[in-house]
Amino acid sequence: MNREEIEKLVEESAAQARKRRKGPSTEQIRQILNTLFLIAAVVGIICYFAIPENRWIGLGIVGSGMILKVIEFFIRFMF
Repeated sequence: MNREEIEKLVEESAAQARKRRKGPSTEQIRQILNTLFLIAAVVGIICYFAIPENRWIGLGIVGSGMILKVIEFFIRFMF
């Protein structure tokens, strides 16, 4: 067996292990986090311009969305 065949076998066994695991997959979690980030971004921008006397509300909502995006980023590269 050469190196490529061994790597292919390892990838296949890892894929099978992921399929057997119960619960939501990392891809589903990433999609949910991305959706929440987009919603927070839109709501934050609307609040930022709709409430000009208190723009911290909009900035806080956008900042919360950025935290979700950072979590998604780490999930993408860790798993």
